[in-house]
Amino acid sequence: MDLGGIINHTEQLAGGFKDLGHEVKLLEFVYADNAHDQRKDAMFKVGPTGIPYHQGKGWNFPRRNRVPYKTSAGLQTARQILENFDLVVWTVPVPSKNQQNKGNDRWPALYDLKNPIQIAFSHDGNAVQGYPHLMHVTDKLAGLACVHGAALGSTGHLDVPRALVLNPQFRPIRPQTPWDIKRRGFVNMQTFKAWKHAHELIEAIAYMPEKGSTEYREVAGKGIEYQYMTSEDKCKPQYFHDQTDEWFSSMKFWDAALKNGMVHHDYWDDDAVDDILNDARVLVDPSWSKKYSKFGGHWNRVVVDGMIRGCVPVAHKLGMGTEFFVPGVHYIDLSEARDAEDYSEIIQMAWSMDAHLADHYRNAATDLLPKFDRAVVAERTIALATGELDCIRATETPQRQEDIWQKADDLLFNHFGILA
Repeated sequence: MDLGGIINHTEQLAGGFKDLGHEVKLLEFVYADNAHDQRKDAMFKVGPTGIPYHQGKGWNFPRRNRVPYKTSAGLQTARQILENFDLVVWTVPVPSKNQQNKGNDRWPALYDLKNPIQIAFSHDGNAVQGYPHLMHVTDKLAGLACVHGAALGSTGHLDVPRALVLNPQFRPIRPQTPWDIKRRGFVNMQTFKAWKHAHELIEAIAYMPEKGSTEYREVAGKGIEYQYMTSEDKCKPQYFHDQTDEWFSSMKFWDAALKNGMVHHDYWDDDAVDDILNDARVLVDPSWSKKYSKFGGHWNRVVVDGMIRGCVPVAHKLGMGTEFFVPGVHYIDLSEARDAEDYSEIIQMAWSMDAHLADHYRNAATDLLPKFDRAVVAERTIALATGELDCIRATETPQRQEDIWQKADDLLFNHFGILA
């Protein structure tokens, strides 16, 4: 299971169902003969699901919430458990392609249910590459719930009702700190992956003016690109400033940013996120993907987190999109930056704007944020399941669908051992 945003999504969706008066149970289906309590070492919290969780470590499932299905008896028990519910929401739509699921030929039978309605969630713009095997069970699904435009667009090969339901948030409308009291500077928090382009922000920090005593230049998170940027011997060549620049003298982006006031944090818990975003004027999210942007906006949850707390987002329109969130209305667009100095100036302009202009962005966000309320998202999820929500179906050409079916069949046979 890919964690991170999946945890926030699942916990708040469960909270939304509970806000509406429903009972909710979070289960982990395990391809194993048996399942034991998970034993993870972390400071866990308990949210709406009732399962202890940690943002970086995932859930700490007790045995009663881990359902093994490798044996025939286990599979029968798993299906009996699912039959007790009115609605089954597959947060992760199908098993991952990791080694743990090698030879797992039983998972499609989990979807062979008579009573409950089933839907699945799509969380990214990579459905064809990430889970083409979902095609194998779409006839069992009443709908596919998509959290952003790219998730909706990249699932056009699936002949199942699809709708945008967004990411659920707790209390999206809250009192906000006045702009003049918020701290100048910016915050950024995300996993360091190549498509998230955090290196572009890190490069730009070196061009910012001297840091003020109360100013934020906070960057939180780790990941593979963090390892590359900070490595002594494996830092990628493109993560060094120009060798002809005397001030930087072949300095790494990372080292130059630290020298110019960047503060790096490994991890922020929920309370720290609240405090920092309440204090900060600007949230910078440099994420964008050329591939994902072909399907639509694929904004990160942290952008909405910032808007809830009164931050003005600075982001790339190839990541945020131009339809649901509008550049110049809901966020400041980084797309016009020609180089790192331009990039830096756009961020400085954002944190230096007057309160009247900042309120233009903050008020526009407030108009959209109720759509993210977890109870609203839960209502839309139920409406999708019961056929009461306006949906779209397959949009790919028959030839394109045939190509993806071939990809799915190859994966089913070669990895899961299923003859489709």
